Amino acid sequence: MKQFTIFLFLITLNLNAVFAQSDSVHRPVFQTIEEEIDSLIEFSKQFIGLKYKYGSTSPTGFDCSGFVGHIFSKFGYKLGRSSSDQYKDGVFVSVENMKTGDLVFFREKNRNGTYRINHVGIIVSVNTANNTFRFIHSCYRGVLIDDSTMEYYQKRFYGIRRIIGNE
Repeated sequence: MKQFTIFLFLITLNLNAVFAQSDSVHRPVFQTIEEEIDSLIEFSKQFIGLKYKYGSTSPTGFDCSGFVGHIFSKFGYKLGRSSSDQYKDGVFVSVENMKTGDLVFFREKNRNGTYRINHVGIIVSVNTANNTFRFIHSCYRGVLIDDSTMEYYQKRFYGIRRIIGNE
């Protein structure tokens, strides 16, 4: 009986270590902002190909804001739940000053003719020559990287917010 109790105790320790590790923050303590953003982008790319799941914040499938929130939470940042809530986080950034790691927002017209923010992604690269960018996001096609020059996104672009390095 004593051996069985010790065995259960060791299993409990291992399970606690596994669960603690999966919820851990990935940001090293002594990292520059640029290194932190690079790490965040690389971390986000591991989800490319994951299927879209409406209303989900889980690595089993994300909606757009669930994906962005999950990625940033692993680096110690707590964002709002919806894309419109996340637009309230951080600080506004002009297109001319955007950087990798910034959040990009899109809007859509409601039936009553008003607009609402309905989509968010993370900028993964910037072309400063023409103020375009590529961004990773979760959409009905799953987690992938798209280009801001796509007509669908050009028409719906709303704004950019900076979370990391907004001091």
